[in-house]
Amino acid sequence: MRHVPNLKDFTTAEIQDILARAATIKANPAEYRQLLDSQSMAMLFQKTSTRTRVSFEVGMTELGGHAVYVDWMTSNFVLSGIEYETEYLSRNVSCIMARLMRHEDLLKIIGASQVPVINGCDEKFHPCQALTDVLTISEHCDGELADTHLVYVGVQNNVSNSLVTICDKLGIQLTLGTPAIEDNGESVDAEVQAIIARSDRINHVTDPKQAVQGADFVYTDTWVDMQYFNNPDFADEKEKRVREMLPYQINRELLAGVDCRIMHDMPIHDGYEIAPEMVRHPGSVIFQQAENRLHAQKGLLWWLYEQAGFIS
Repeated sequence: MRHVPNLKDFTTAEIQDILARAATIKANPAEYRQLLDSQSMAMLFQKTSTRTRVSFEVGMTELGGHAVYVDWMTSNFVLSGIEYETEYLSRNVSCIMARLMRHEDLLKIIGASQVPVINGCDEKFHPCQALTDVLTISEHCDGELADTHLVYVGVQNNVSNSLVTICDKLGIQLTLGTPAIEDNGESVDAEVQAIIARSDRINHVTDPKQAVQGADFVYTDTWVDMQYFNNPDFADEKEKRVREMLPYQINRELLAGVDCRIMHDMPIHDGYEIAPEMVRHPGSVIFQQAENRLHAQKGLLWWLYEQAGFIS
């Protein structure tokens, strides 16, 4: 049984297959209205969400299935062992999507589940976002994916980890324009760092101005994870992080002379990782990227349910 904790174990052909299915459904949604007829998915949320919840719930509905929202804090996941609650849940649904604080808890869910599990985001990986990002790039690049230069500026985190993984497998040129990584950071993954070190298609520089030169797409993400952004206990660390990260903000000065598309996985924090005027810049594909969460989720669900033998 296949799970989606990240994209490390996926082959290039499998990723291309998922993306092709996403594009096919996006182009012909009416033809797939009954694809997941009578199938159900539990959506388990420990972290807040807009795009993940909406895209998966609408995606299941538009494919003829049903999604059940489970709030971690108002369920018995807060009272009992993760493995016990997961096994019960998996006896009622045909798939589980979990959006969690800790990857280690996701692995517990995978270990106990009797149905496929999708990582809807944790502190180390965001595979669904990476699939969405490449789908968006493929729609807006002028040539082949392998000839496209994607630049990610900001903080190395779960999103950049997943971009490194997918770009390595698909041969996309990726430049990380980020500060030197902290070895004890919660998002650090040794295998991802090893890819950065060995790949001739993935490069890391600490100078954001250098990073964006020759970029076809410039991508950023929040500097402070959502669970910390408005947390008063994290206020001092947030202030320190913002001071360090201001040179990495996507703004007119950073992109002066650079002809590129602008990406952001949202939610957007105006005046932090991106200047407000750049969100609606003519080169921005941010909202097209966000819309593609729906289509990428559909492609992944089609592929995963087929792998599980639930559909033919």
